[in-house]
Amino acid sequence: MLVCFIEIMINLYYAYLLRYLFEFNLIFFLFSMVLAVIIYYGSKFFNFSNFFKNFSSVYVIRFILIGSLLVSFILVCFIFWLFIKCYFSLLYFFLYDNFNFNLSDLFFLKLPLTQIWTIKFSIEFFGFIFIILAYIVGLISFLALDTRLYWRNVRFIFICNFLVFVIYMFTIVNDLLLIFLFYETMLIPSFLFVYFVSPYRRGIQASLYFLIWTQIGSLLVLCSVAYMIYTVGSTSFLSLRNFKFTSDEVWYLYLLLFLGFGFKVPIWPFQYWLTKTHVEAPAGFSIFLSGFLVKTAIYGFYKITNELGSEIDTTFFSMFVIMGVIDASLKMWGQLDLKKLVAYGTVQEMNLIYIAFLWGDAGAFIGGILFCITHAFLSSLMFFLVDCIQKRYNTRIVSEISGILHTTPNLGLSILFMHILYSGLPGTLKFLSEFYIFTGLISSAPFSTLLLMFGANFFGLIGFSKCWFNVVFGMTLKNQHQLPIDLTIKEFLIIFICVFSMFFFGFGFNLLI
Repeated sequence: MLVCFIEIMINLYYAYLLRYLFEFNLIFFLFSMVLAVIIYYGSKFFNFSNFFKNFSSVYVIRFILIGSLLVSFILVCFIFWLFIKCYFSLLYFFLYDNFNFNLSDLFFLKLPLTQIWTIKFSIEFFGFIFIILAYIVGLISFLALDTRLYWRNVRFIFICNFLVFVIYMFTIVNDLLLIFLFYETMLIPSFLFVYFVSPYRRGIQASLYFLIWTQIGSLLVLCSVAYMIYTVGSTSFLSLRNFKFTSDEVWYLYLLLFLGFGFKVPIWPFQYWLTKTHVEAPAGFSIFLSGFLVKTAIYGFYKITNELGSEIDTTFFSMFVIMGVIDASLKMWGQLDLKKLVAYGTVQEMNLIYIAFLWGDAGAFIGGILFCITHAFLSSLMFFLVDCIQKRYNTRIVSEISGILHTTPNLGLSILFMHILYSGLPGTLKFLSEFYIFTGLISSAPFSTLLLMFGANFFGLIGFSKCWFNVVFGMTLKNQHQLPIDLTIKEFLIIFICVFSMFFFGFGFNLLI
C-alpha cells in the first residue's frame, strides 16, 4: 500500500513537472526569437562589435535560433515521454475500477497547461505527435535542400522558427478564433519558405496554388467558426462543449468543416491543386507539404469537431473520401511523371487518414494517428527518392529512366525498400495503421470499408508498382554512356532518418498497444 502511495505521488509530481516544462519550452522559444530580432535590428543601428568581440551578430543570431530549435525539440520529446509515463500510471490507479484500463482514453486525454486572460491552453496525445512531426519532417525537408545556401541565411532560419512557434500555438490553444488565426498564419511562413528555396518561377507558382486553394477552404472554415462564435456567444472550447446545437446545425457545421479542411487534405474533387503543386515545387517544399502541412487540416478538423460532441450520420461525407481514394488509385495507372505518381499516392493515403477521424471508433482513431506518422515519413522518403532520380537522370519521366538497380544499385535498393514500406506488407508500419483503420470502420460500414481496401490496396498498389517496375528493373538505356553517381552520405542520412523514424514510432506504438 505504501509503495502504491509513493508511486502515485511520484507520478503526480511528474504531471505537474511536465506542465511547467512545456510552458518553459514555449516561453524559451518565444524569448529566443525576440532576442534574435533585437540583435538583428540593433546591429543595424548600433555597433555590437565590442559586445560580441570576435563574433559577428549574424553568428550569434544563427546560434540562438538553431540552438532554440534543438533545445525545444529535446524538451518536447522528454515531455512527451513523461506524459505517456505518468498519465498511464495515474489513469491506472485513479480512473478505473478493478484496474480496467482502456488505452483509447490515453489518446483522448488532454493535459491542461495554463490560462492567459480567458484563453486556456492544453495539449493531447495527437498534439504531441503533431509537434514532433513538424520538427522531424522540417529537418528532412531542410536537409533535402542545398543546406550550404540556406543555413547561413538568418532570415530563412527565423522563418523556420516562426513556423514552429505558430504550429505550437495552433496545437495548444483552446479557442475557436485563435485556432483559425494560427491556421491561417501558417500560410505566411510556408509561402516564404518556398520563396527562399525555389530558384525558379514555377516554384513560386506552386506555392500560389497551395495558397489560393487553401484560402478557398479557409473561407468555409471561417463561416463555421463565425456561426459557432455567434451562436455560443464565446470563443472558448469550454462554452462550445457545453452548448447544445440542434441536429441540423451540427450537420451543417460538420459539412462546412469537412469541406473547408478537405480542400487542404485534399478530398475529391479538389485534389488537383496538390498534384499540380508537387510537380512544380522544389523537393524540400514537396516533402514538407506532403509530410506535414496537409496534416494541419486533419488536426484542425479533429480538434474542432471533437468539441461539438454530437454523433451524426457521416455517410454523405464518406462518399467524397471513397471517391478520393478510388480516383487517386486509378490515376496512378499509366502515370508518366514519378513525382505526380507519388503525389497521387499522397492523396490516396490522406483520404484514408481523413475517414479514420471522420467515421471511425477509437480503434480507427488510433489507426489514423499511426497513419499520420506513417505517411509523414513515407511520403518524405518517396519525394526525396524521386528528387535523387531527377538529379542523376535530369528527368522524372518513366519512359526516359530504366535500370536504376543496375546503374545506381544503392538508389535502386532504396526504392525497393520504399516500395515494401508503401505496399503495407505485414510487419510494416503501414500495415499496422491500415489494420486499425479498417477494423475500426468495418463494423459500422462493411461495404464501404471493403471498397476502400480494394481501391487502396489493389488498384492503387498495382498502378504504383507498374510505374516503378521498368524504372528499377529495366534494361539500361543505350544512349547512357556514363553511369551516374550513386547515393551520397548526405542522401543516405536522409533515407536513414525517414526509415528509422517509421520503425521507432512503430515500435513505440507496439509497446503502448
